[in-house]
Amino acid sequence: MRKTLQIANIIALLATLVINYLSNTGIFADSTMATVSAAYQNFFTPDGYAFSIWILIYVGLGAFVIYQSRGLFNAKPCPEEVGQIGWLFVLSCLLNSLWIIAWLYDYTGLSVLIMVGLLTTLVLIVYRTRMELDLVPLRKLALVWWPFAIYLGWVIVALVANVAAFLTKMNWNGFGIAESVWTIIMLAVAGLILIALTWTRNLRESSIAGVWGIVAVAAANWNDMRGIAYAAIAVAAITLVSTGLHGYRSRGRHFEEEAQMMQR
Repeated sequence: MRKTLQIANIIALLATLVINYLSNTGIFADSTMATVSAAYQNFFTPDGYAFSIWILIYVGLGAFVIYQSRGLFNAKPCPEEVGQIGWLFVLSCLLNSLWIIAWLYDYTGLSVLIMVGLLTTLVLIVYRTRMELDLVPLRKLALVWWPFAIYLGWVIVALVANVAAFLTKMNWNGFGIAESVWTIIMLAVAGLILIALTWTRNLRESSIAGVWGIVAVAAANWNDMRGIAYAAIAVAAITLVSTGLHGYRSRGRHFEEEAQMMQR
């Protein structure tokens, strides 16, 4: 069963990479990710450079797939993460691909629901692997925990942007509240979620990935909506300070746990 999962994980990631490549060729509905995003431009739409984080995410997921393949073609033991994650990684890849297709074919509302599903699978992966709760070797930290933590942080911000695009498409009037005010509210909510992840699950990498997206919102609004840009910078700064404080506070505890392990 685990070998089946290992092979399925490899195939799922490769298929997702192919869909992502094709999404920028215009083969789907004669659209690209950028053209659809431009059609629903709003104050929460991040600057284009922000999406380069997908390179880091896919490199990380590629490293995870290589790591989880151990024992597939030899007698080495299969990593325990394969059983812990189960089919969730395959499901996340499927949802990633479906989101791209829904977005390109202008099913914006459906794309929101799909991204909620993607976020849910990532949260479950974090929960099942006890991510950032235990003292583990650097290899596991770098090849399993960091890729999914970064992925999770980016998807949180991307989901907010996706919802904003959907509301723009629906010409939502914001209950009479200005769009700029709603944007600042959404920035604050995103920041609070990232800070909560840091202090409840030690997911500092998620916070940093989220800050990357929030700063890109500031960059996109710098020329025309300086108030939103300042708000985004403030949220990003507070989140980074929180992340730094958590890292400093956790450093002592990490050394204590490491010393205890060496004494056993």
